[in-house]
Amino acid sequence: MTYESVKEKLYWYIEHADQNKVMAIYTLVKEDPASEGMIERGEIYDEATLNILEERRKNILSGNVETYSLEESKERIKQFRKSHGV
Repeated sequence: MTYESVKEKLYWYIEHADQNKVMAIYTLVKEDPASEGMIERGEIYDEATLNILEERRKNILSGNVETYSLEESKERIKQFRKSHGV
């Protein structure tokens, strides 16, 4: 069975399972050391990724990196597609 098919089956099962079974699954995942605190915080990132994201956030807020508005980003994408025939 592939990873994707297992995920689909789990999504379906959780969507249709009774409350006790969903809570039992949650307890198993919550107590897994690899996911420590991630469920409660609603995140899926490991510590290294969080550090990278925090560093990027600091650079953006301090003005050390160039950022683009949504409209500027859309225009850049249009120009890229046009110049690359996409």
